[in-house]
Amino acid sequence: MPNKTNGYRRLAQATIGGTTNLAVVVSSKAWGHEGGNDVSVEFKNPGTNNAPLKVTVDGTKILVDLATDSSGKATSTAAQVVKALNENASQLVTATTYRGNTGAGVVAPTTNAAILTDGLKAGADVSRDPFTVKAIRIGKHRDGSKPGVLGYAQEHAREWVTPLVTIETAERLLRNYNQDSGTRKLVDNLDIFLVPSVNPDGANYSLNDYNMQRKNMTNHCGPTASDPGYRNNWGVDLNRNHSVGSVFDGYIGGGTSCTGDTYAGPAENSEPEGRNLVWLADKNPNIKFAMNIHSYGGYFMWSPGAYDSKRTTLPRPSAGEEAFYWAASNNILNDIQDHRGTVILPSRTGPIPDVLYSAAGNSADYLWYEKGIYAWNFEVGADLWNKDTKRWQAVGFQPAFVEGHEEAMEFANGLIGLIKVAYNSAKDHQPPSSKATPGNGKYTGPVDVKIETSEPATIYYTLDGSRPTFQSAKIKLSGTREFAETLKIEKTTTINYFTVDAAGNIEKNYNPLSNGKNYNSVTLTIK
Repeated sequence: MPNKTNGYRRLAQATIGGTTNLAVVVSSKAWGHEGGNDVSVEFKNPGTNNAPLKVTVDGTKILVDLATDSSGKATSTAAQVVKALNENASQLVTATTYRGNTGAGVVAPTTNAAILTDGLKAGADVSRDPFTVKAIRIGKHRDGSKPGVLGYAQEHAREWVTPLVTIETAERLLRNYNQDSGTRKLVDNLDIFLVPSVNPDGANYSLNDYNMQRKNMTNHCGPTASDPGYRNNWGVDLNRNHSVGSVFDGYIGGGTSCTGDTYAGPAENSEPEGRNLVWLADKNPNIKFAMNIHSYGGYFMWSPGAYDSKRTTLPRPSAGEEAFYWAASNNILNDIQDHRGTVILPSRTGPIPDVLYSAAGNSADYLWYEKGIYAWNFEVGADLWNKDTKRWQAVGFQPAFVEGHEEAMEFANGLIGLIKVAYNSAKDHQPPSSKATPGNGKYTGPVDVKIETSEPATIYYTLDGSRPTFQSAKIKLSGTREFAETLKIEKTTTINYFTVDAAGNIEKNYNPLSNGKNYNSVTLTIK
């Protein structure tokens, strides 16, 4: 993808003098692997009385001769040393006081030179260069002519099982193509995109340095939060950095602290990893379905994913769209269960705010609201029943291999299930049908009209006698986890309406964009 990440790399640093107002934080200007790790800094008492503060640079060695008083005692404060380093060693380093304090403490000479380090532990086989995020594209016709389906994983670095779901899915599609007709029809009729790791830099850091790393590796903190002690706290939560329902729009669940676990970044779409996903959706408008793969807990969710401080969510899907989410989810969840009987609990299935929490700026909301893509979220790794303790037991972000393998297998079943949903939708050319109850007639008093459809379908309607279009009102849900609303008719009214299923088929082949009249119409005369 075109937006390269920051890379598994960091500036080399050292905090010299402890963690008080006499400490100096020194950071290289070069990445650690590109020379920053070769820089050393030594604070030295020159051994003479009334000596001035002096900084000498010899290659990558920086010597700071501290100022002394008449008795030869060092007198340079941290603030003074910082100023001298920035003035005289700026070709190699930048210096700050510790976390923004005044630096009034007197700096002590160092026993040995402090060697700056980027602190990264991975071997030389792990590239420090900016990473180009890779997507696997599978299909007999990979030219945009077939409906697309997207599976993407590891927005959060510590969720180690999630890339395995995409790789196992790719393995099955390719290995089984020649001998399995079911697999062959999926590959022949769909354009399948699989992104094993949205966040490869954070993943490398999680695997090699700090296993609980959630975010990417970009440090947006200023000098007061950029010392080595914060190195496990930098980064942006890529599933909070998108442009729909973000913290910048007043939605809950994204952080504004650069060291917080859910830091949304300095602005929407600030991160190349998030922009890669946007680019993929922009360049492939044939993508109609998507699955964002996370862990852990055994959740299965869809939009809306965020609400504001008044707990007002992003717009709920129409009743027909919600019905499709539920119907498709039932098929996918059955496929997950087929592997080892894992059941995703009803309380953990549904719109994100209903079953988990608000996640401002998440990527699935972007795909649904901006691109019209039916977008789900897996949380792989349902709790396991412990026979000894007689309790449910969480599996964690990094389960043992045996459990991780099982999770990958069962949720690859689920991702294949989503691909089957996409296939069935692509082959669906049957328009829905509907019935309004009660229909035409004369009635005494207010009437509640219910419109039922033959399959999950969105209902567009008007009550003023006008011709219904895609800009008309939609039948909504009557409430959280409730059925479709009814229309309360209190005076003589003509309801004009049409229905559209998830495949885009319109009842009676009505064209809302033309002047056709073959929409549904019922008139209720209220006495």
